[in-house]
Amino acid sequence: MRAFAEEGHITGLHRDGREHRTPVKSAAKARNFNTDPLVQGMQRVALETYLAEKVDHHAAPVMHAVRSGTWPLAPERLQVLRRTLAWQLVRTQMFRSWNAQIGAYLAPVVWAHEIISLYQRRLGRTLTKEEGVAIFWDAYHRAPDPQLFNDDRWHLRAPIHGLSFAMDYLEAPERHLILVQAETPCLILGDTGVVIRRTSGTYSIAPPLLGAATELFAPLSPTHLLISTRTPERYQDGVLTAALARQANKGAAAWCQNAVYRLTSMRSPRYLRLAPEPPAIPAPRIAAAPSTSRGQGSGARRPVLKDPELLALLSQFSTPASDT
Repeated sequence: MRAFAEEGHITGLHRDGREHRTPVKSAAKARNFNTDPLVQGMQRVALETYLAEKVDHHAAPVMHAVRSGTWPLAPERLQVLRRTLAWQLVRTQMFRSWNAQIGAYLAPVVWAHEIISLYQRRLGRTLTKEEGVAIFWDAYHRAPDPQLFNDDRWHLRAPIHGLSFAMDYLEAPERHLILVQAETPCLILGDTGVVIRRTSGTYSIAPPLLGAATELFAPLSPTHLLISTRTPERYQDGVLTAALARQANKGAAAWCQNAVYRLTSMRSPRYLRLAPEPPAIPAPRIAAAPSTSRGQGSGARRPVLKDPELLALLSQFSTPASDT
């Protein structure tokens, strides 16, 4: 955010229509956002420490180098940049909000499947397909409020799981990182940092729902836009055009949680509009019917998490409170 600041301040446009200068250290900030509520000491801030030491510490000099004219980057620095972008997809309030919405939609489904398992254990047999569907719908409509099963640490595990999907997305062999630049400031920055844009011109939601044909826009400064794309030939001239800046800025406005930010000396784009409420995931259509398939599908492939420090964090965030 410092790249979008002047004299330590950044100008934000908020969803309530207010626009005012804010110290960078106070913008897009939430107290105890990554704090483990069930432990004390250094473990309490284990995720925040990891992000500071393993992500931000390595990302800062790479991003500074790009802003200063170093491009293309060496392979190891490109990998740092990809990992930084992946984390930015999952470490925000927007991602947390989307996960909460998905959880609320899926909770009755999970409850219904648990009830089916309970019936089968009590009956000592497998339910017929028709029985299973009937019980599913009855349990689905009688499911208790998801808040009754609130997990105080889910918001800490979710970004770690989401990171694996984001890295798969950004490391796909056909995907390239492209840098385009403008001579004068023209980019704003949303409080999510990055934006996923579909080829249709609409803006996608976060991992693990990332389409292969989408592009990631990451404003690194008011004049530098980093793009992850499968069609690098579209940006070979390296020029950040007014039309491309408009796409990035409209994406920042569509994707932000509460505000977008700009240089105070830069005029706010006339087309910039923020909806009264942050974007929400549409309610899914839940269907259940007797299966006509004899075999079981393999299901979606879940990326494998290999980082031992992240695995240790997941273990901490999965341990019952009485054992911590």
